[in-house]
Formats: sequence, structure tokens, C-alpha cells
Amino acid sequence: MGEKWLYFINILVSRFVNAGKANLGAMSNSSDKVTSIIIVKWDEIGDMLTAVHVFELLKRNYPGVEITVLCKPFVSSLIQTDPNVDIVINDIDQWTKRYDLVVELRGTWKSVCKSLGWKTIPKYRVDRGWVRFQQRGNQPHETITNYRIIEPLLPHMAGEKKVEGLSDLVIKPKLYPSANDIVLAQDWVDWALNDDSGLTDNVGGIAVLHTGARSNLRRWSPNRFAELSKWLLDEKKLMPIWVGTKEEEEQILASIALGGAGKVWISGETRPASNSLLAFYAFIERSTLYVGNESGPLQMADIAEIPTVGIFGPGVVNVFYPKSSKSLVFHEVLSCNPCDQKVCIQPNDRCVDRIAVSQVKLGINKLLGLLNV
Repeated sequence: MGEKWLYFINILVSRFVNAGKANLGAMSNSSDKVTSIIIVKWDEIGDMLTAVHVFELLKRNYPGVEITVLCKPFVSSLIQTDPNVDIVINDIDQWTKRYDLVVELRGTWKSVCKSLGWKTIPKYRVDRGWVRFQQRGNQPHETITNYRIIEPLLPHMAGEKKVEGLSDLVIKPKLYPSANDIVLAQDWVDWALNDDSGLTDNVGGIAVLHTGARSNLRRWSPNRFAELSKWLLDEKKLMPIWVGTKEEEEQILASIALGGAGKVWISGETRPASNSLLAFYAFIERSTLYVGNESGPLQMADIAEIPTVGIFGPGVVNVFYPKSSKSLVFHEVLSCNPCDQKVCIQPNDRCVDRIAVSQVKLGINKLLGLLNV
């Protein structure tokens, strides 16, 4: 069964769990006080990055309450150092006890069943299903959706005007790199800006380029990234650093083969070798510019608030756009948008291919000019 059915069942399960209970916003004042919370976020890197503010909001409203986050293993390193998270688990089978409150930001059929288990049924429950039902046809930014899910749990916000955009009411997502992550990031900066070949002469900063994306339909073509990289080095005096995983290396090398300039950084291989997502974030944070497709690293650049250019293909308008005032988005929205991101009905005229290199160059000039970079 599909996602819509999962949403529907989620709604029913939450109604069942909460039936006859105190108003959710009054929980902290009730005799049935919450002492433990599990947040389910079984999702990808970019999705997690639009949800980390939820941890801070809940910890602020329920001080002293133990917060556990259930997430995919490769995402967990993003939140291991988050002061608002007490425990991180990476397997639904590790959910063996009853939590007072379940916050299902995005789960699975298996995690939904945990809310009905004899030993794991919670006192209270909120979920994504009801919020997405209310948003049908008008989905806001994902950061707002995640806030909406927990809004009924925030007593001091009860009765306040609904939030329509990012504001002080919705805490900006934050990441917390460790001291070791920062040392690694600085080592990568030194590697990027120094060598004996003369390539780094007169270079004034780093331009991070990410060619990867989960779907091929989201990827800007290699020749355009190649052309942009040469311009960044020759005209903007920024060292292009092509970043990606081992699985994305082939895409990077395709751009290099077409004349792309710069250096290649591969997670877990570039010395000093590390797979730390927070060290990678800290490296982005120390860069001058980020250019990439719709993907997790784009959300990192947005949180880091460095000048960021997002290149979007068939994604839903607005939902995963960077929101920083230092960001620009290029998105050619066609009549077929949004699509399933698996099969393009216009393969010879893809939406992402309608974004010209000249457009991106103009955008970068505008962005860096406004910021006096």
C-alpha cells in the first residue's frame, strides 16, 4: 500500500491512542505527565535536516523529558551530538518499551504497528498523516510541515496565529559539529586551498559543487557543471570542490572529463578520511559558495547560511527550497510537475535541462554581489 494509505492509518491510530485523553497542549500540566518521547524520522538526509528544529522545540517545552529519535543508520551521525536528543536508535526492533508520547514525523507500517503493540502503545500520539491531509493541494515548506505536526504539543504556542513562513516561532534548524568534526573540516579547507601545482594561486575561497541527487531526473547535466566550474575558477577566483560519495564519483568524473576544473572530495576517501556528516557540514560552512541539485547537502548549505544556489528538477515547488536570505533557486516548473521522479514524459526536454549555465552565472554574480563576497 502507498503513502496515502499510511497517512490514513496514521490518523486512525492517533485518534485511537488519544481518545478520551487530555488536550495535547495541556499534557505538561496534567496528572498524566509526559516523561519520555520517541520521535520517528525514518527518512533521508535532506528530510532529517528539515526536522531537527523539532527536537529543540520539544526539549524546550518538555525540559527534563528523555527524547529518543528513531532514524535510519546513515542519518544518525547528523544528530548524535544534538544537545536536545538523549538517545538515537537505528532499528525499529529496538523500540521495545512504552513511551509516553510518540511523534511520528515520518514512519513505516512497522513503526505504526508499534503504537498499537501491547507493550509499546503510548499515552499520546501525533503524526504526519493529519497534517498532510489538511495541506492537500497546498503543501508548505517541509520545515513548516514538521512544525505543524508538533504544534498541538506546544502549550505556550496554543492559540497563536498559524505560522505561514519561517519565523522566530519556528526555530531555525541547527547542527552541532564536534571539535573533532571542526578539525577535520579545517584540514579539508587547507587541502582545498593549498597545493604545489599552481592551481590554487590567487584563489580566494571554495565553491562546493554537488552533482548528485537520488533521482537522475534531478541532476543538472555534467557539461553544465563543467562549464560552471571553469568560470568559477577563472572569473570568480573560487576553487571548485566536487563533493560526493563513492557512488557519486562517476557523476563527478563525467564533469571533469568534459573540462571541469577543481579538486574532487569523496566521503571516506579524501584525507583525512572520514564519513562524518557533521564534518562535511562544517566544511560547507567554511566555504564561500555552494551550488547543487535538490539533495541533502543543499539543506546543509542552507543551514550553514553560506551563499547557496539550488538547481531543481521535478521536485514539488517550495517544499525543499533553501530558505536562507543568502540563497537562490532555479526551478523550471512545467505542467507535468510534480512527477514520480522515475520516468520523464519529456526526456528530450527535461525541466532541469532548461536551466542554462548563463542563468546560474547571473544568479551567482547577483548573490555574491549583494553579499559583497
